[in-house]
Amino acid sequence: MKKNLVLLLVLALFAGGQADAKGKKCAAQKAKHVILIGSDGFSSAVMRAHPGAFPHIESLMKDGSYTLRRRSVLPSSSAVNWSSMLMGAGPEIHGYTTWGSQVPDLPSREIGKYGIFPGICGLIRDKHPQAVMACGYNWSTIGCLYEQQAVDINYDASNDRMLADSMCYYIEQNKPAFTFIAFGEPDEVGHACGWESEEYFQMCRTIDGYVGQILATIEKAGMKDDAIVIFTADHGGTGKGHGGISMAEMESPFIVCGKGICRGKEITESVMVFDCAPTIGYVFAVDQPQVWIGRPVMSVFE
Repeated sequence: MKKNLVLLLVLALFAGGQADAKGKKCAAQKAKHVILIGSDGFSSAVMRAHPGAFPHIESLMKDGSYTLRRRSVLPSSSAVNWSSMLMGAGPEIHGYTTWGSQVPDLPSREIGKYGIFPGICGLIRDKHPQAVMACGYNWSTIGCLYEQQAVDINYDASNDRMLADSMCYYIEQNKPAFTFIAFGEPDEVGHACGWESEEYFQMCRTIDGYVGQILATIEKAGMKDDAIVIFTADHGGTGKGHGGISMAEMESPFIVCGKGICRGKEITESVMVFDCAPTIGYVFAVDQPQVWIGRPVMSVFE
């Protein structure tokens, strides 16, 4: 009897050690759907200056977890931050270093099976081969910053209105596991009129309307109860530009809402743009590559 008890204890300890050694490999998928909504140039400053003006985005904050202090990598420009968002690492590692990088300016520290630095789309595809994935954007360079071969539909829209309508139609018809939507017009208006202008503010309100459209589509498609929505941006801006080190350029919202997410919680820990991909990876129970430096934002999960 004692021998059997000892054997059971040894087996239990061995099993526990195996689970600890595997770490995140033992984690279960947290939600069936993730919808990542990004908006080029959408600053935290505009939300601070106009509280209550963004009802749909603010509803995500109320019903989820959020910070307005999420920082970009340097330089606070577009391609370098979109790639960091989707690749879980900074420019020193993935190699995309400038505003318009379509290929690495530095040799990527690692090349994945899809021919570029390993990103969240490839990891989801490898973990969930049958998953439906869709990526849409209003800036063609973004199409160079993730594994297009791993995604079912890659849509380069000519404007944000067309992007919202087309992606909502695809969501309703196909109920993707992972959807990435990147709006572009706040950045365009910021460059033309200034990040502190009335025109920029109104364009950000238009983006809020598109967010509302996406949320309504998720509910109509029957996905809401098993979905997580993330809203964020690549960078902010000041004057008619970005790329510098001011907080107006560096800080953008990072908002997470949905199944298993803490409600009405302000995230107090440090969050960087490259923490987005690991957070999505945690939801889908993928194994984070060693080369990633981002971390899942664990405090948002119940």
